[in-house]
Order: sequence, then structure tokens, then C-alpha cells
Amino acid sequence: MLSQAESVDSEEESQEDEEDSWRVYLDLYAFLVPTTYTTTEVNGNRTNSALPLSDVINTLDEALTFKAQVEYGRIGFMAGVYHGSLSDSQSASFYNETSNPLRNRLDLPSRLRKRTLRVEGDLDLEVDANQTVVDLAFRYRGGAIQKPRMEKGSSSFIGLVGARIIDANIRTNFTLNNESTLSVEGRRVNRELTRELKKSSSESYGNTWAQPLIGVFGTYAISEDWQAFAYLDAGGFGLSGEQDLSGTAQAGIAYALGNSAQISLSYKYFGLDYAGGGGNSYSVDQSGVNLGLRWLFD
Repeated sequence: MLSQAESVDSEEESQEDEEDSWRVYLDLYAFLVPTTYTTTEVNGNRTNSALPLSDVINTLDEALTFKAQVEYGRIGFMAGVYHGSLSDSQSASFYNETSNPLRNRLDLPSRLRKRTLRVEGDLDLEVDANQTVVDLAFRYRGGAIQKPRMEKGSSSFIGLVGARIIDANIRTNFTLNNESTLSVEGRRVNRELTRELKKSSSESYGNTWAQPLIGVFGTYAISEDWQAFAYLDAGGFGLSGEQDLSGTAQAGIAYALGNSAQISLSYKYFGLDYAGGGGNSYSVDQSGVNLGLRWLFD
């Protein structure tokens, strides 16, 4: 039978063996943003956009969101990818006819006191947008090993240092063909007004740049199955452009699904503000509910 001292030594050796081993974490998540706000400036021409979540779902072409981490002892590496691509193309034909009596205009001939304005045309709109954010960072852990189930009251703290790589592309194309005709009682007269307007506009922005990245991630075990967590990061610090800053803030709770998996619910904010000079800039603001699923392989 082991003595108390031998039992303590055995427990310490077991903890040391657990520390000196490999662990892999895989996180899949869905970032549900009610409205995504973007501002794009190309050659001094600025376009503001507010895209609801329903429109994002309807026009989404590709989406990939995951984070993978590997740890040996207290040192590890993290790689995260957030990618979204959407496209939309709309065409519409419109027609409007309005009768406007001019009986009070006594200075007009009687046959011109009744005017009919007919407007018809075609509208074509195309939008393509994609954004990819890749985070690569070394990590160091203080405190307990992060697991789906942790001893009540235990905590863990992770510091991150690395790089954030951003690729953003937006293209819009707008074409309007419009014809207006002024007629009287269905017949054109010598004072006919016909105007044909053909207006097209095309704007695009594309850039790939890298930012230095720092971050912190902490967890606290409320009970064996429940954990509270918070995550903060910041990148850029004006090193890659006239204005270059990005950041994430997230806080939530997680629940264990056995010993190797857990689900989480949190509120998350992501912001990006970049200006490269020459009247070109790009910014995005997103905030909403984040649903997560984590697996631990050890």
C-alpha cells in the first residue's frame, strides 16, 4: 500500500507526464453577423455597404471557418482561417407612365394641357466580394491544460504572438439604360422631349497584406462541465499602410460533451481598418453570435 508521500509523488509524476505530451485542438465555428458593414474607397470614390445576414446566406459561394492548435508541454502553435466569398447579379426592367393635367397653365395651348410621361429602362448590377483572414501564431500556456472537462476553479491563460495575413477583394458593376419620352394624348409633338441616359460604373478593390499579431485567451472552470472564456487580439499597428489595424474581442461559455469535445456560445466582434494611400482604403465591422465546436486529441 502506497504511503501518503508516495501517493503525492505519483500524482506529481503523472501530471508531469501529462504536461510533456502532445495535444491537438480543432475548432469549427459559425460567426452569425446580423449586418456586415463595409466601406471601400477606390481612387477617392467611397462606397458604403450594409449587408444583412439573410443576403449573405443567399449570395454565399464559399465559407470556411476553423482554428487548429498543437501543444507540447506549454509551448504550441495556432493557425486560424476565416474565409467568405459571395457574388450577386440582378437584372430588372422597369416601366412607368404618368398623366399630369396642366389645366391651370392658361398660357399653354389646349392640346398641351395634358401631358403623359413614359419612362422605361433596364438595370444590371453585379457584385463580387471575398475576404480571407489567416492567423498564424506561436503560443505559450500558463495554468492548467485546457480540456473539455476541468477541475472546478482551475484556470488557463494563453499568450499569442504571430502574424495576420489578409486578402480582400470587392468588385461592383452598375449599368442603367433609361429612356424618357414626353407625349400628348398618346402622340409625340414637335415639343417632344426624349432623353436617353446610359450610365455605367465599375469599382474594384483588391489587396493582400500582413500584420503583426498579438493575442490572449483565458478560460475559467465554473464547474467540471462548464467553462467561461474570453479572447482578445490586435494586429497591424499602422505598420503596413497609412492606417492599418484589426482586432477581435470575444467572450462566452462552453459546455463539455464527454472528455474530448465541447460546444460553445459567445458574442464576438471583428473589425478591420486599412488605408494604403492614394485614396484607396477598406474597412469592415462585424459583430454577432458565435457558435463553436471543439475537439481535443491527446
